[in-house]
Amino acid sequence: MLLLALCLGGCMSLPDVADRHWEPALPAAREGPLARLAADSCEPGYCGLRLIGSASEALQARLALIEGATHSVDLQVYQFKGDASGRELMRALRDAATRGVRVRVLVDDLYTAGDEGLWLALAAQPGVQVRLFNPFLAGRESHVGRLFEAAFGSERMHHRMHNKLMVADGVLALAGGRNISDAYFLPGVQGHFVDIDVLIAGASLPQMSLAFDLYWNSAYSHSLRSVLDAGLADPPPPAAWAGALDRPCNSSACAAVVQVRREDTPLAAELASGRLTMYRGQTLVAIDSPEKVENDEVAADIGMLAQTGAQVRLLVAQTIQRAQREVLIVSPYLIPGSAGLAGIATMRRRDVQFTLLTNSLATTDEPFVHLSYSKYRAALLREGVTLYEWAPAGGRRVVRELVAGAPVLRLHAKAAIIDREWVFMGSMNLDPRSRDINTEFGLLVRSPELAEALHTLLQQMIDESAYRLHLQPDGRSLRWTRGDGSVAAEGVEPDTDPGSRLLLQLLGPLVPEELL
Repeated sequence: MLLLALCLGGCMSLPDVADRHWEPALPAAREGPLARLAADSCEPGYCGLRLIGSASEALQARLALIEGATHSVDLQVYQFKGDASGRELMRALRDAATRGVRVRVLVDDLYTAGDEGLWLALAAQPGVQVRLFNPFLAGRESHVGRLFEAAFGSERMHHRMHNKLMVADGVLALAGGRNISDAYFLPGVQGHFVDIDVLIAGASLPQMSLAFDLYWNSAYSHSLRSVLDAGLADPPPPAAWAGALDRPCNSSACAAVVQVRREDTPLAAELASGRLTMYRGQTLVAIDSPEKVENDEVAADIGMLAQTGAQVRLLVAQTIQRAQREVLIVSPYLIPGSAGLAGIATMRRRDVQFTLLTNSLATTDEPFVHLSYSKYRAALLREGVTLYEWAPAGGRRVVRELVAGAPVLRLHAKAAIIDREWVFMGSMNLDPRSRDINTEFGLLVRSPELAEALHTLLQQMIDESAYRLHLQPDGRSLRWTRGDGSVAAEGVEPDTDPGSRLLLQLLGPLVPEELL
């Protein structure tokens, strides 16, 4: 029946948006709480940047931008779940529109299954527009159906919008690796992701608004209502979603969201004072063109519109290749490939120190990615790369537990520091999927102060929560050590069991590396 639905989906088509008028971002606000906050927090002509490593601060920042906005909120994200934190942000967006704020929300369609009622409730508010990027018609009744269409349907459906960006009043923006769900904001939930955002004010905001506009006005972006009417046999009637955002919630997650709102964090104190502690930097906005979903060689249009921007993968690669002293990269999904390995070898011959941090098999939520990465570990170590893997927290984590949802603290941050002067932050992982398949957003910042602050944060993460890898005398097998130098494992992946490792080895060859 599923295959039949996919075949029938091939006969369905999305509404034509060729004649839709270009809708630009509103001009930056000159008055209002966010305009004053931005003006008081950074120097004219430069960007002010503040790191957000705390999950609580990440949710507080998003709520503060939405609730402080007086003109506009533009939000672009890969995944926006309708859980406790997602509904809290949806309510904040609705309430902002009630105040007269123009709200535009652009979400990739891969993970929206099951939340149609919540999205319809939000989109019903005057002043709110919701669009889905690269939407599904066949298979949209469930997440499994969408995965099947991505695998067996149109090649275009395999390419997703992985960008994460929020711009409020044209004066403050948030970017980084976080999606919107409890897993990114509530540390107590299963499968919590450790991530880093950056809060930005100043000179790069117009380019960020342009970056959003390129996707919002893309031919791949369609209004929520048009997609549901075309893709669902029985779209939810108003009675099914009226009041969906305000239904009572007594879950522990909803209580945790209330607690986060009240938590006395450094960011909360700065917001209350009306001034953010920000690092000064020169910032280049980098995006992939929306057209990458059908042509991975196309350049970003923002380069023509704003004299800035580049394909994210090229910008990252070129910046790293120019390193003179040291490179530190954190990526939850890391597959260097033969070309990446060769590039690292060339840099090591120039005595550039290279440090990599990624997930261990015990913490990854993408075990096939880890399997491909593991093929390069010995070669990386032979080149003199310092290699770390994120260690489990809250108990053992094995591959077969993925279905059961065992508790684990996972790494999800994506950043690079080059020569303690340049910083890259954004949505891009160092794997083939981010490089060739999905669209990405990122910032390249020249700021020794920001680089040093990020290095301190990452080093603390490494010291507290990572294994260091070493080559055994045979030159092939590995040893994992803890921060105190004690041995965590030798020859086998730590915190995993033989059955899980065997299952992964058997299934791994079925998944081509270029699709990971």
